Amino acid sequence: MTPYSLENYEKYKTVKIRPVPLPNKNQDPSHGQFQYVQLLWRELEPARGEFRLEGIEEALRAALNPILVLMPDLPVWVKNDADDCFAALIRKVGSYIGSDRRLTAVLISTLSDSKEEWNAYIEAFDSQTMLAELQNDRLIQYVKERSCGFGLLVRCSEANWIECCEAFAVQKLQHVWKSHPVVLHVTDLACGPNIRREALRWHASLSNVNAGLGYDLALRRLTYPETVSSHGSLPLRFWFANTGSSRIYRDFQICVQLRQGEVSYELPLHAATHTWLTGDHVHNEMVPLPDMSPGSYTLSIALYFEDRSYVALNIQNRQQNGYYETGSIQVEITHEDPLTNIWDTYYPEGYYPLEDPVVPEQE
Repeated sequence: MTPYSLENYEKYKTVKIRPVPLPNKNQDPSHGQFQYVQLLWRELEPARGEFRLEGIEEALRAALNPILVLMPDLPVWVKNDADDCFAALIRKVGSYIGSDRRLTAVLISTLSDSKEEWNAYIEAFDSQTMLAELQNDRLIQYVKERSCGFGLLVRCSEANWIECCEAFAVQKLQHVWKSHPVVLHVTDLACGPNIRREALRWHASLSNVNAGLGYDLALRRLTYPETVSSHGSLPLRFWFANTGSSRIYRDFQICVQLRQGEVSYELPLHAATHTWLTGDHVHNEMVPLPDMSPGSYTLSIALYFEDRSYVALNIQNRQQNGYYETGSIQVEITHEDPLTNIWDTYYPEGYYPLEDPVVPEQE
């Protein structure tokens, strides 16, 4: 390959960052495991209309990815219309919790599987993720008819994993994971090989044991210019890869930081991350820059959730406050911006991903 070949042609000089994955990365339980927060009806409402909900917040803070379960054990005051009374409690708890983001999901648990109780969950927890048990076909059919989004709780063991697979097929639930989480409850003492294999096929995101589930996002490549203009354009080309079992269900945003000493600029991007599933994700964006002093800046990237916690990337780059350092970039003062419309006629490194091709499977 000569210096004048197409592969070496660059209309503008670029920096190509290819981060190295973490060695022997351990599964992070913070996004792969969950804990139940089980609340007893008789403790929440010891007397009719007398609610004691203050302990819910403490329970949510103490649990890892908490899934709320309202246990319908009858208080002594319940004599008649138990379904209606439990539905009233569901609405009260839902109103108290509201849109608290600490709550990962709510399991639809009922006293007698009545529509009154189901409607209470649908109406009271409309801003939360609701889980239906895989084997509860009546409930699943009902929430489908109501056009309500729902996730799944799969109680699985080495003895019933085939029945779970059949339930997914019969009820056509293979694509639930694309919009709502599939949660695995392993009823055996440990996660066996059949459960682990099927959990990956179901794209389960959480489990009550460490089963290696959840997202695993890495930056495969970042391309940007060596030099940009103050108050000009910054063309960025990202290639991410999620090699985990599931997507990221919480909303998050890509941010770029340019730092020079004590001065820093944070530039939020407009990537459609809510559409990202598993596999490769490419995002290209022409980012407008503010007025900046000339000089060399450190370019870093972060993926932030709405509460400002961040997505941990599977890369070795140095990280601080969620920002991963990727490289440096030079800012100059120019009379015009040469990069404003550069992508109209020029594609650096072509259409990608083109690297690391997968060898076709041998038949």
